[in-house]
Amino acid sequence: MKRGTFYRAKYNKLVFRLGSANKAKVAIANRLARSIYLVMGGDRYRELGYMRGDPHELKVKRLVNQLRALGVDIKHVNHQMIVANRKITVEKTGIVLE
Repeated sequence: MKRGTFYRAKYNKLVFRLGSANKAKVAIANRLARSIYLVMGGDRYRELGYMRGDPHELKVKRLVNQLRALGVDIKHVNHQMIVANRKITVEKTGIVLE
């Protein structure tokens, strides 16, 4: 698959969600087969563009909200930049705020 296309982004998203590269390949092959069938039937092909968004971002947002519910003051820009004003340590018993 070519980089920067809708199907590449959809594949990456499905690999994360399904947990299997082979299942994602079958799903993408199914979508491609349906698209080819429609094009052969006379419809015009329309490139859908690249899907943006990180599949990890939703999980990170949920975890940040859980920390906020525990009383941690967090500045969350994206999953690569999370800053807490108080020191946090994670132990076997749970999260400890210092």
